[in-house]
Amino acid sequence: MAQDGALDRLLPRWDHRERHEIAARAPREQVLRAVDETRWKDLPLFHALLLIGSLGTRRDKAHEPFLGSMTGGGFTELHRDERQLVVGAVVATGEPKGPARLAEPVAASFTAFDRPGHYKVAFDFRVGEGRLTTETRVLSTDEATRRRFARYWTLIRLPSGLIRREWLHGIRRRAESSPGTRS
Repeated sequence: MAQDGALDRLLPRWDHRERHEIAARAPREQVLRAVDETRWKDLPLFHALLLIGSLGTRRDKAHEPFLGSMTGGGFTELHRDERQLVVGAVVATGEPKGPARLAEPVAASFTAFDRPGHYKVAFDFRVGEGRLTTETRVLSTDEATRRRFARYWTLIRLPSGLIRREWLHGIRRRAESSPGTRS
């Protein structure tokens, strides 16, 4: 797929990037709807890892939308159209840690954000020509954060990639099992 989407406008430069794709034989609108509707239970490996990792202290979210829990946890929808959804966050690495609140309009605020001690992360789902892709990009706002995040990326890149691939498979299963799917 051509690299001319909203992700390219929102985060045209990056320090770290990962991209995955999968065949998806369902109408575009069905695939994008499945992105929103995919539940934790549709991602059994990730769901199990979170439950085990929390030693039973985490409430079981099996029937909650996976994307909804991300947007409820600090990520924000930055763009949506008939073929692409982009979600992102600006994350502080100092105190207090966690997602920074973005001003309205959120997409412009995300793009312009450059305060040191943060990194910007955005990922998309793009549908076209029987393919579903997801790409994740991360850009640090200063050199110290870039070095710190590079160490973190080394640790999370493999598990993050596994989660993204499992998410793609869950989306595809949901989209292709919906009424009106072409074979």
